[in-house]
Amino acid sequence: MKMLRIALAGVALVAGGAANAQGWGQSYGPTYGDMRGYGGGYDDRDDDGDRDASTICSGQRAERIEQRLRHERDEGEIDRDTARRIHATIDRLEDRQRHECDEGDMRAIAGISDRYDRIEQWIGSEAHGGWGY
Repeated sequence: MKMLRIALAGVALVAGGAANAQGWGQSYGPTYGDMRGYGGGYDDRDDDGDRDASTICSGQRAERIEQRLRHERDEGEIDRDTARRIHATIDRLEDRQRHECDEGDMRAIAGISDRYDRIEQWIGSEAHGGWGY
């Protein structure tokens, strides 16, 4: 338990520094459950705690991304084959996430958070036509 507290404190410091260095953008689009719109920068995710190790290790971050993917697929913005590929990528990352969270490797968990960011960009790219959507 003590190790987990130390690890979470370390991630909070790292994520806070990244948020200050890269605090850009506003989210846009509708809100679904506790997910605020699309896009946005680190500022939005810090408010929701998405870059926090506890959010990643609890599976909440992956669930939010899968929720968005389902929405985009159901709206016809992403075709089913692409949605399956994205979903498989999320599943593989969740397997790695479980392992790294069990090990308490904060650097690896931060890398997983970055991968989740890229998956969110992939979803946005597929749904809204290009990486600069």
